[in-house]
This record gives sequence, C-alpha cells and structure tokens, in this order.
Amino acid sequence: MTSKRQRQLQRERRAIAHRRADYTATNRAIEPQNMRAGLQGGFARKRRRHISAAIMWSVAACLAIAHLFEHTGTLRIMSLGLEDILIGWPMAGVLTITGAVVYGT
Repeated sequence: MTSKRQRQLQRERRAIAHRRADYTATNRAIEPQNMRAGLQGGFARKRRRHISAAIMWSVAACLAIAHLFEHTGTLRIMSLGLEDILIGWPMAGVLTITGAVVYGT
C-alpha cells in the first residue's frame, strides 16, 4: 500500500471514530429525556384507563341498585320488560366485566 493511501485510510478511520463519539454523546444526553417522556405518557394512558374503568364500575353499581329498587317496587322508571333488559343485572354485569377488562389492559 502506498503511504498516500495509508494516510487517507487513517483520516477516514479518525472521521468515523469522531462521528461515533458525537453520536454516542448526543444519545447519552437525549436518552434520559426520552425515557422520562415515555414513562409519563404511559402513566397518563394508564390513569385514563383506570378512570374510565372506575366510571364503568360506578355506572354498573348504580344500575344494580336501581334494578334492586325496581324489583322492590319503591322506584318505577320504565316497564318491567325494558327494565330487565336495560337496567337489569345483565347490563350491570356487562359493565363490570368491561370495566375490569379496560382496567387490566
């Protein structure tokens, strides 16, 4: 190999090493910020899911209580057929299960 070619290879190797060092330093500076942003985003999504699940469970509890009052005769909201379908135990159960699925995902 000629000395001219050797010097060119050395310059290219130094340039590559310099680019790697810059890249590594930049990533070290940015990595904690990206990690923090990712954790905050995950926490916000988790909090929204938990709030929506709690709302579903609250509605399910209200439906179950209204259904109980409908059967005791103290509260009359709608006819018996619609009451069993719309504000009955099955709807409260579906909301409870859906809330559990949303909470767990």
